[in-house]
Amino acid sequence: MPPLVPYIPETITVHLGTPSSNAENVTLPFAEYIANVASSEIYPTWNENAIRANIYAQISYALNRV
Repeated sequence: MPPLVPYIPETITVHLGTPSSNAENVTLPFAEYIANVASSEIYPTWNENAIRANIYAQISYALNRV
């Protein structure tokens, strides 16, 4: 049996507001979204393993919400 490979979308649509607000929806590349989230949550002084774990958590959270 071949290994399971997760589906990573090319783009993600993000709502720029609270769920009930009449805010704009923005579609951007998935990798760009993760890079933007990571740059606002991670500090360069963190250990490399902590950075990797945080990015994996961000990716998992985003994929769970797709």
